[in-house]
Amino acid sequence: MKEIVLKVKEIAENACKKYNLELFDIKYYNKSGKWFLEIVIDNPLDYVSTKDCENISREVEFQLDKLDIIPQRYYLTVSSPGLDRPLRNIDDFKRFINNKVKIKLENETIIGYIKDVKDSVIFLEENNKKIKEIKYNQIKKANLEIDI
Repeated sequence: MKEIVLKVKEIAENACKKYNLELFDIKYYNKSGKWFLEIVIDNPLDYVSTKDCENISREVEFQLDKLDIIPQRYYLTVSSPGLDRPLRNIDDFKRFINNKVKIKLENETIIGYIKDVKDSVIFLEENNKKIKEIKYNQIKKANLEIDI
């Protein structure tokens, strides 16, 4: 199964480069006796459109059919990370300056707006306009929050 994921990753990365997109995640799993191959793509300059998903889906499907490396029947889905996407590295925090985030630390959850990122410190503005400094290495989990 690991070999399949590695090969799909290579195929999906090449397809993403062709369309100026980024591969965000790949999951290949069995649920209730059915196999699923989920590919999550991102657009670093804009949002992910349905056309982007269609392009990657067609490209990956074509390559997988040609190589025939997945022995069982499976369902292929291509999607975006979503509005509440996880922030997985310091570059994600830089990319989403001025966006609302939820950050989980060891003993605390903080919701606020990313105001700046310097070195490995995130400057977060909480509801009361107070700026809080959070070291990146203290973050257990972070994701964008939908701002209504």
